[in-house]
Amino acid sequence: MDTLMMMQNTMTNQNNFAGLAQMFSQIAPQIKHFASDLANLSSACTTPVKDNDDLAERMALIDALFNCADTEDDMSAIFAHMVTDRVYEYEQKNLVMPEVTAAEALAFFMAENGVKQRDLSHIATQSIISEILNGKRKMTVEHIKGFAAHFAVPEKTFLG
Repeated sequence: MDTLMMMQNTMTNQNNFAGLAQMFSQIAPQIKHFASDLANLSSACTTPVKDNDDLAERMALIDALFNCADTEDDMSAIFAHMVTDRVYEYEQKNLVMPEVTAAEALAFFMAENGVKQRDLSHIATQSIISEILNGKRKMTVEHIKGFAAHFAVPEKTFLG
């Protein structure tokens, strides 16, 4: 059965590749003058970010691509996500995150998002949040998970 499935997949891939070749032969005359731009887009999607200047250019490209997209399924959004992956890889290697306490991280995200202590009552009481922010109490695992989910950040953000 596995051999049969592999043969079917191979045939499907060959049909897909043949379809791609046919598509390119049909659209080549219309996109010939965009060849350089397409090459640059392909490079931005596949090659690592070199430096901060390259990073700035790719960030601008991401904004421009997302501005062209009506939905996440649009081609421009898909390309934007591919460029975003290269930016993420660069930032993981080169971006130094400041060391902050869990309380400082919580205060930052609350201020940035206009969130009040009462808005986080599903995670902890106002008095507990106040104690956390004032350094009188440490966050529990449940607090960390709740704050991370609320602000859509990794849990390690609140590990201090």
